[in-house]
Amino acid sequence: MKAEDRRKKTDDRSQKSDDKQQALSPKPDALSLPIIAMTAHAMAGDEDKSLQAGMNGHVTKPIDPDQLFATLQKWIKPSEKRATPQKPVVSVEPSEEDKVVSIEAELPESLAGFDLVDGLKRLQGNKKLYRKLLLHFSTDYDKVANQIREALDAEDFERSHSLIHNLKGLAGNLAATDLQAAAVNMEKLVKGVDKKAPSSKQLNLRLSELEAALNQALESVQSLGVPAEENVCKISAEEITAIPAEFAQNIAKRIRDAAEMGDVMTLTAIAAEIKAHSDSCVPLSEQMIQLSEDFDFEGIQKLANALVAC
Repeated sequence: MKAEDRRKKTDDRSQKSDDKQQALSPKPDALSLPIIAMTAHAMAGDEDKSLQAGMNGHVTKPIDPDQLFATLQKWIKPSEKRATPQKPVVSVEPSEEDKVVSIEAELPESLAGFDLVDGLKRLQGNKKLYRKLLLHFSTDYDKVANQIREALDAEDFERSHSLIHNLKGLAGNLAATDLQAAAVNMEKLVKGVDKKAPSSKQLNLRLSELEAALNQALESVQSLGVPAEENVCKISAEEITAIPAEFAQNIAKRIRDAAEMGDVMTLTAIAAEIKAHSDSCVPLSEQMIQLSEDFDFEGIQKLANALVAC
């Protein structure tokens, strides 16, 4: 090999190495990007550990909106341009639909096992959404105690930990204080079990406490009534069919992607675009807005599936 060729290969390797190092090096913008730690740990000293690890802030789960926004406000500069909120038009006589919504938004002054004030605070005072989440909890988690017991009987501590951890997180978000406390105690026993399993006496005691708290929460929520009948969409099959096929296929994918991300702002923007497309799309737009306001992402996915099938 000629000396000139060897020099060229050496230069190429050096350039590739420099390019790789440059690609791996943090960009200037990234160095100034604040990082907020979000953990389920609220023990004394956890925030200090996050800050020592290089985090700029620390928030705990379940999320406290005031703490979250106060932390974000330290690092996010508000936009100079802000949308002017529009005042809602107040009708003198409530419509039948408004009366139904009013009933759906009702909550008792107290509910055994729940801190309703704290729960509403987490949802920005949205009573309708809180009631809906509570009712879904009563139907989705009525068998979880048996599932946990079956996992423990099979000594499947990984699955039992997963079930208990999910229950703990949900209890925190719903402000089911007794259930959350019982789940925390139960999780300590089954988390990270490797060789030595907890004693049967310990497991049975904690599981009994968990079941008691869960049953109390379920009974309390069931006193609210039954979940409203789910509609895939309020618009009829004829109204869906009236939407141009090519537009329906395109919009369905965008709706599905936004719903998977839980991106309400994008869903609202898509709904406005749908409304502007044609008069035949107005019912679809209205249903999109309603589902987005209810954070009913599963319903939005079903609506997207209906559009693909039309």
